[in-house]
Amino acid sequence: MDTIWKLCFLMATLTIVLSNSTTTAKSPIQHFINCLSHSLVSEVTYTPNNTSFSTILNIKIQNKRFKTATTPKPLAIITVKDDSHVQETVKCAKSNNIQIRIRSGGHDYEGCSYVSDVPFVILDMFHLNSVDVNLQESTAWVESGATLGKIYYTIAKKSNKLAFPSGVCFTVGAGGHFSGGGYGNLMRKFGLSIDNIIDAKIVDVKGNILDRKSMGEDLFWAIRGGGGASFGVILSWKLQLVPVTPQVIVFDVKRYVSEGATDIVYKWQLIAPKLHKDLFIRVQPNVVQIGQEGKKVVQVSFIGQFLGKIERLLVLLSKKFPELGLNKSDCFSMPWINSTLFWHDKPIGTPLEALLDEPKDPQPLYKKYKSDYVKKPIPKEAIESIWKLMIEGEDLFMQWNPYGGRMKEILPSETPFPHRAGNLFLILYINIWSNESSEVSELHMNFSRSFYEFMTPYVSNSPREAFLNYRDADIGANHPSNVTRFGIAKTYGSKFFKGNFERLVSVKTKVDPENFFRYEQSIPTKIIVKVILNDQNKSHM
Repeated sequence: MDTIWKLCFLMATLTIVLSNSTTTAKSPIQHFINCLSHSLVSEVTYTPNNTSFSTILNIKIQNKRFKTATTPKPLAIITVKDDSHVQETVKCAKSNNIQIRIRSGGHDYEGCSYVSDVPFVILDMFHLNSVDVNLQESTAWVESGATLGKIYYTIAKKSNKLAFPSGVCFTVGAGGHFSGGGYGNLMRKFGLSIDNIIDAKIVDVKGNILDRKSMGEDLFWAIRGGGGASFGVILSWKLQLVPVTPQVIVFDVKRYVSEGATDIVYKWQLIAPKLHKDLFIRVQPNVVQIGQEGKKVVQVSFIGQFLGKIERLLVLLSKKFPELGLNKSDCFSMPWINSTLFWHDKPIGTPLEALLDEPKDPQPLYKKYKSDYVKKPIPKEAIESIWKLMIEGEDLFMQWNPYGGRMKEILPSETPFPHRAGNLFLILYINIWSNESSEVSELHMNFSRSFYEFMTPYVSNSPREAFLNYRDADIGANHPSNVTRFGIAKTYGSKFFKGNFERLVSVKTKVDPENFFRYEQSIPTKIIVKVILNDQNKSHM
């Protein structure tokens, strides 16, 4: 009998040991999945074992550079459908030390919202996409997964006299666009998106849902331009809608270099930031082919929007910018909502429902973006050299977006976005190609960098400023992304935020002291240096 008891005890002990060994052997992702509720796992969580995993992952990837076989894949994708799902995901990821990437529209130029070099999961926000407009207050609550197109469409369905200043690409998600600053063709009249946001809801590192009152003014300041993903998960934004005229005027005047485009561009630099704030004119140089032999030349598009009537616009430009040669036949009058389709290169007359379209499969294109700020007019000789270099590269084009107006009236410290007065225009460099070979990709990437280097004498310096929404890993990035080196962070932070960087660090240290919310270009926590004095130093005190 005693032998039987000993045998039973041995078997029980062995069972416990085996059970503990099995538990210990579980990977962090298994612990993470086990931490989530059954409904969350069964309804909105996708792992590589799910047949829909690749579809869910790829449908929001807008840049094929991050859609290759060698691109790191998430351990899981959680397509949250309500606020509690976000809270649960944050709590379980933190308790299991798993990095999360927060994706709303998938337009992050360096893929930071859906790619990491350490094990990670994607918190996908696209189901959280409601837009609730309050006409009495002229406000709207917008969830992070809502696209700009849906926001515009919903506002217009309520009123043709209200709008919101943000981007021209209507498939962009509100979460990342607004938290990085957000700008568009209404910025000279009304400022950036963040200048018109009056409240927000965020899930913090503890899983709490906070609004402006409960998060405090420091955190509310930080997420409007400092990048929300450094501080938590933005659930929604409250927008202050702005008044627009029932009809706006748009135009797209194209001029070849042989038609005097260089002189027109030079004059544009001098007057575009000084024009009436109702008028926004973007300069977009492109390389095109003409003639039977396909000669490559530069053609410049002057794309404009005016909040007013054609007659007033023509008088204004005949006085201030006659070199453009704008004619009445170049102009189209339409409601503001229709202009959002015009700016997205949609044919005039495109149904408004196109604003709700989302690409079922993003275009198979590889892309590299960079940005710059210009404070002094670029000389004509340099502009001519720019055209020659563009022709060499063939696939690189630019967008030059004018400042002035409301942008120079807002203090650089009012939000984390510091690029206000003193700038003539913002440059976006765009390089797009379709060839899949690594050699071709390397060629294009190197050309983008050499073009950027060529522009050094003509743009801002000390620091050379950059726009957070135009993500560019070349200006500094932490690798691996689970280790945030303060020196590297200060390098890119000073370019994105200038003098606002230190305040962002202080807010980050306060709300996320363990630096859970981090990625390659996130805001770091403050370094605390302890100075230990030896006895000799003490004796001299």
